[in-house]
Amino acid sequence: MTTIKNLPKSMIEQSCIGQVSVVGECFAFGCALDGNQLIYLDIAGPATSVEAVWAKIAQGKETAIIPPEREGNKILLRAHEGTLKRLQRKIEGLGIHQLVLVHQDMVEPTYAELTTTYVFLTADKDQTTAKLGAHINALVNIAVFTNWYPYLVQQGRLAGLLSPLTCYGGVKLWRITLDQSAWERLICRGLRHGDIRFTVSST
Repeated sequence: MTTIKNLPKSMIEQSCIGQVSVVGECFAFGCALDGNQLIYLDIAGPATSVEAVWAKIAQGKETAIIPPEREGNKILLRAHEGTLKRLQRKIEGLGIHQLVLVHQDMVEPTYAELTTTYVFLTADKDQTTAKLGAHINALVNIAVFTNWYPYLVQQGRLAGLLSPLTCYGGVKLWRITLDQSAWERLICRGLRHGDIRFTVSST
């Protein structure tokens, strides 16, 4: 079981979106999909129930969230085997367990020429912007200054390098395409047009 660092739990909205039944029943409080692939899932229920859901998804088998009656279609949960990281904890006094699944590309991004990671949009926009900037700083072969971050968010969205996932339950996630050459071109264009500038600190 993996401890997920940098998961801003206190700033992620939660609302019940339905039930997942594999062995017994558990309730889903948030979900995000990239196309038809599961990126984030938050469920709670008896230990055997949440562990059965985890076992099925971890094997690459499909299950689904069944929303309350007349509140939409079922949400199919699919993931390639070995792509999700697991965080599980017992909620003391209630006798239930919370299981959070997050895609490994979010937890352990790979900074290569063309990869993908994900970021939560939280109530603290500065934190989200800083997280994006840190990813780009680790990706490109150009110094990236913190005052460039808003430009990177704006232009990344326009260039299709940032795009929202299909989300349920109040949670919001975006996909970041870690295309090194595309982000470097975006930065160079900003410098050329004067939209961003190298920052020289005085001593």
